[in-house]
Amino acid sequence: MKLRRSLLRECARLALEQRGFTVEPVRGSGILPGARLRAKKGSVTRKVAVRTSLDREVGLTRNSDGDWSTIPRMNEVLVAVPSVDDRGSAEILSFAPKVLIRAFDAALKARRDENPDFKIKSPIFITLDDVVRGGDPSEPALKAMSQWSTLVPLTSVPGPHFSQNESETEFFDRVKREFAERYGFDPSKVTVKFSVAS
Repeated sequence: MKLRRSLLRECARLALEQRGFTVEPVRGSGILPGARLRAKKGSVTRKVAVRTSLDREVGLTRNSDGDWSTIPRMNEVLVAVPSVDDRGSAEILSFAPKVLIRAFDAALKARRDENPDFKIKSPIFITLDDVVRGGDPSEPALKAMSQWSTLVPLTSVPGPHFSQNESETEFFDRVKREFAERYGFDPSKVTVKFSVAS
């Protein structure tokens, strides 16, 4: 079974719940389900962004003004990736936004030093794990900068349940979301058209 990013986002939500938070999704145009969360514990409410990666690299993009998208407005960033130690689990890592921004500012500077024409819309990727070249780590591991991490079994996330009462609009919205997620598009840019061969 192919590991899906939606499953990783669900594991991130479960990790917060296991830490005693009540979690609800934040919905909005262009936001994938589970990519923004509101986590509450007592009188504390936190805005959480969830990033997923199937290859254990974290990517961020910038706005047209050059600032990092989304992250500066969050209280916490969760990165959900396949575990390297337990194939049946997702590894969830928590980062303070300022720590991520410092790491990505340094990576962006290095990229611009290599290529002064580096495009503002091009994403920056940093690996979570040590990169070893010539026997020594050549880049600091982002994982070492996390506030906490935990493993969440993939089987702890219930499988998809499709309601027989799903309306036509709900069906089309779900198909658009799943298509966008699979191929990395903004769901608001996807249109659905079915045809039946006679």
